[in-house]
Amino acid sequence: MTLGDLILKLLFMVQTGIGVLGNTFLLLTYASTSCTGQALRPTHLILSNLAVANFLVLLFKGIPQMTLIWGVTHILGKTGCKLVYYIHRMARGLSLCTTCHLSSFQAMTISPGTGRWMKLKDRALKNNGFSCFLCWVSNLLMNIFVPVHIEALQHIHNSTEARNYGLCSSKTPGTSSAVKYTTLMTFPDIVFMGLMAWASVYMVLLLLRHHRRVRHIHTLSNSHRFSPEAKATQTILLLASTFIFFYFVDSILTIYSTVYFKSPLWLQHTTTLLTSCYPTLSPLILMIRDPRVPSFCF
Repeated sequence: MTLGDLILKLLFMVQTGIGVLGNTFLLLTYASTSCTGQALRPTHLILSNLAVANFLVLLFKGIPQMTLIWGVTHILGKTGCKLVYYIHRMARGLSLCTTCHLSSFQAMTISPGTGRWMKLKDRALKNNGFSCFLCWVSNLLMNIFVPVHIEALQHIHNSTEARNYGLCSSKTPGTSSAVKYTTLMTFPDIVFMGLMAWASVYMVLLLLRHHRRVRHIHTLSNSHRFSPEAKATQTILLLASTFIFFYFVDSILTIYSTVYFKSPLWLQHTTTLLTSCYPTLSPLILMIRDPRVPSFCF
């Protein structure tokens, strides 16, 4: 075992361990908020949904890849491969949908209190739970055909038209099927990424406008503390920016591995590391930015 292999193994162990513990802690914190008598914020439901999605991504992508790096192969049968890839794709889409929902909800929350925006705010509050439910249903249905081409590694081991993923393999679809599959998988991502980018830009503009208005007040009072709404908006902007960055880098590597049929093993490991970065970092960002989250320990 080389030094590079050892570093890669440790990276996967640390990343997966921190991510699983962080999202579990975050989920328990938000779930126990109602039991402690504290006020339940509307974003708590969205963040709980995000923690579940991130936990599933790490559980069904990070842990299988970690076992592969440690040399444990052929542990998933045909059904296991289909289930692991389906849940991972569903959870990845759920994480994207929930982050987009969180950004859009916060953008409407801090928007000016005019008549049109007030109606949108009321609708967003009333349909908050339904929006989370819709994210689950849409991703469960959109990814239902993902397991069709996934097979266990031993089933198509000798096939020259199979793509090897380490623990599982997939049959190469025809050109027309590949175009349809790529379009169906990419279109929802483009829509959610566009909405997230729009909400992020809108929130940045509102924060800048608000900062200009209250700058003289801060100067007179010699206080530079931000309001809770501004802090929450900055946290959500940080989450959205982190997701967009890792999503684009992961997409570039995925496209490269798709164009070049037999991608090297290091590229597969790198893609998995990048895929797991957001689920690992997001609970850390929330715990650092929101002091009320660590207070659950006490």
